Amino acid sequence: MSAFKWILCGLIGLLAACSSSTPPPSLTLNDGVYWSSHYQSYLVVDDAIVTRYQWTPSQCWAADAGLLPRVFSSSQNPGQHIWIGAGERTLVLQRLSDGLPVMFTREPFLPRHCDTPPDASAVAVVDTVAEILAQFQHGLSQADLLRWRYEASLLDKATSMPKLDRKLALFQVVSEVLEDSGDEHAFVLANDIQRYHRVSDFAVGESQREHSRQKLLRDLRNSRLSQSCNEGLWWGLLASGEYYIGVQRLHLYAADAAYSEAGQRCLQRALRDIEDDLRLTAQATGLKPKLLIDLRFNEGGSLLLASQLANSLVSRDEPLTIIRQQAVYEQRTPNLGELHQRGTVLITEVTASAAEHLAQALRLRGFVLRGQNSRGAFAPTTVKNLPNGWVVGLSMYAPQEVVDGRGTVLPEGVGLTPDEPLPPEVLFPAK
Repeated sequence: MSAFKWILCGLIGLLAACSSSTPPPSLTLNDGVYWSSHYQSYLVVDDAIVTRYQWTPSQCWAADAGLLPRVFSSSQNPGQHIWIGAGERTLVLQRLSDGLPVMFTREPFLPRHCDTPPDASAVAVVDTVAEILAQFQHGLSQADLLRWRYEASLLDKATSMPKLDRKLALFQVVSEVLEDSGDEHAFVLANDIQRYHRVSDFAVGESQREHSRQKLLRDLRNSRLSQSCNEGLWWGLLASGEYYIGVQRLHLYAADAAYSEAGQRCLQRALRDIEDDLRLTAQATGLKPKLLIDLRFNEGGSLLLASQLANSLVSRDEPLTIIRQQAVYEQRTPNLGELHQRGTVLITEVTASAAEHLAQALRLRGFVLRGQNSRGAFAPTTVKNLPNGWVVGLSMYAPQEVVDGRGTVLPEGVGLTPDEPLPPEVLFPAK
């Protein structure tokens, strides 16, 4: 395994940078209320200003989390979507994270519940979690729901219990409800008590993961490695003769938004720089190098960026992935396939979401996976607010609805199994 200990040192290259692009053109929006059955959300359009409301069978309210993170206008479009169609009765958006269409249909009015402040009792919180889980195919059994409602009702009756203790106890209940849901990457975030719970835990401790992540970033910054796209991408020739491409994340490639066309253009420019450097490397060494694609700390982001990377490294007609029979496919110049000899992709239990899709696509293109089982969080997630202001996240699709470019169901909850396992001290070095 010692051959991999050079991952963090011996890097050479030139620095690169990128700039953002102009936002996409806007469409004329008709005032009204629009509903998306799959996203379980309403959009309200009033004078071209759009607000979003979450919906559950029991209540509906304005929220900052989820499908559209904040109020926005079509002209500024600071959200995670672009408008691709607008009519008298429909609105069609395209998600900038995966390219999938989102359709809203005009409704006669917003439900009365949307104008009523939600009940923030413990029972209401548990009921809302159960309703959201059921909407996205993670329903609880009736026996489990009755048990958790009973636990919540005891908290509502415990008026003598200190307020913080009641919140902590409710957080434990919500965490256990999510554990029972079967969704491996469900989570709950409670900012008011500074608590976060993720259903599937890590084998390597948070302290070691974070230490290794920060050490890698310091080593990258101190090296002669080239970087671009807000330090999202690093590249250069290693002392071992392999060519390093470190993909730290698949979002925030441009300053304007987490997901944007500017980010895709920045990646395209960076890949052109890599193309030039690979040509110079081959001329200097007389050999096409093998690549080392580092996804150890990549928790995901845009499937479109992942597709662009995969297809630039090795061009294929097959999509990156298929979600609900919608193909995710993005291909732009350059094509680097003739400039290298494939190589290794490093993955860990941190590697998740779009980064896992990228790793699987590279495996299908002839790369070898080394490291740990990946996170197993292939399905895109949705985020919802609970009545008391806490946030829950869960996967939006059943496992069989998310397949790779060749139609194989991806191992949701299990993760990609590496071709060659590597020990934690190699993947997460302590020094």
